[in-house]
Amino acid sequence: MRQNRAASCVSVELRRKEQLGRRKNHIAQLDHQIHTLNENISTLTKELELKGKEVLKIRSEANQQIRAHEQELTKRHERELAELSAVHSRETQNMLSDFNKAQELLKDKISALQILLEGTEDKFRNRESRPEDLQLIAELKDMVSERETLVKKLVDDKKFYQLELVNRETNFNKVFTASPNVGVINPLIKQKRKNEKTAASRLSSSPNVRALEGAGMGMGLPIPNSPLHHLELNSNKPLAPLTPPTEPKKFMR
Repeated sequence: MRQNRAASCVSVELRRKEQLGRRKNHIAQLDHQIHTLNENISTLTKELELKGKEVLKIRSEANQQIRAHEQELTKRHERELAELSAVHSRETQNMLSDFNKAQELLKDKISALQILLEGTEDKFRNRESRPEDLQLIAELKDMVSERETLVKKLVDDKKFYQLELVNRETNFNKVFTASPNVGVINPLIKQKRKNEKTAASRLSSSPNVRALEGAGMGMGLPIPNSPLHHLELNSNKPLAPLTPPTEPKKFMR
């Protein structure tokens, strides 16, 4: 029993040693791998540093090229601007000179046209009269003279009618007084001739009526066809209308 236990203990110890050996070997391998990885990392970092330096160098060179190109473009642009400004100034001067020449030509044309216009106006003012113009002027003068005579005749007629109205009003006021008593006449009632004759004889024999007639005849002109100058006062017979004077014939062109 003791021998079996000792053998089993030895076998366990051997197994442990083997496991420790394998672990040591594995740890050694891992250490080797770590060392190789560190070496690779160091080499890669060196390469990265070199690449970074190269990139910075390339970037600086590119920036320098870009700056040089920008300066070249700026100078070229300035040269083009200078050329364009010179061309523009030359064209402006040419246009100004052309404008001044055109303005001088227009002034000369305007002065020539003004002289021509003045000469034409003088010719127009001093032109001879045309026969149709003379005939028209004569016709207008005749028309004006006829109108003046017509106006004068109308003024005379107006004065005549005014005097005639005043005369008739005076005669009416003397016969009927200034405020006559107007009555209503019924035309349907017919009187006999005997009554009319007797009334007329009574009126004619009345001294007041004779006195009124004498006063009317002495103060104003007799009114033709007026019932006031008849023996019988007939209210149905109107006064004679005033006949206006005949107008002269109008001038017909």
